[in-house]
Amino acid sequence: MPVSPELEQALPRFVEAVQKSADVQDQLNLVVDLDQLKVIVNRVEPLLTGSALIPYEQATSPPKITIDSGTLEQNIPWRLLRCPGGPLVLQMICAKVNFALWIESC
Repeated sequence: MPVSPELEQALPRFVEAVQKSADVQDQLNLVVDLDQLKVIVNRVEPLLTGSALIPYEQATSPPKITIDSGTLEQNIPWRLLRCPGGPLVLQMICAKVNFALWIESC
């Protein structure tokens, strides 16, 4: 069951909140495992319940549909993308890990 477009707005809100906080960007660049990532994400945007560490190749492969992208001040590239028929996903490439975030549907 796909999530609503309203709920999907949690992903751009997360990016906006991280853009405004050098401290959170520093924390993301120190993440080495999924548990650390979940703590940060839950503090910034609790609606983002889906997360995974992903290989660099996946984080940089050409997406099917790019919705938005950019690079944060602490040199963290990010992109919002959607695979056909799939959820909206946020990918970030940090200093030690790369990850994807999304909203899990019921």
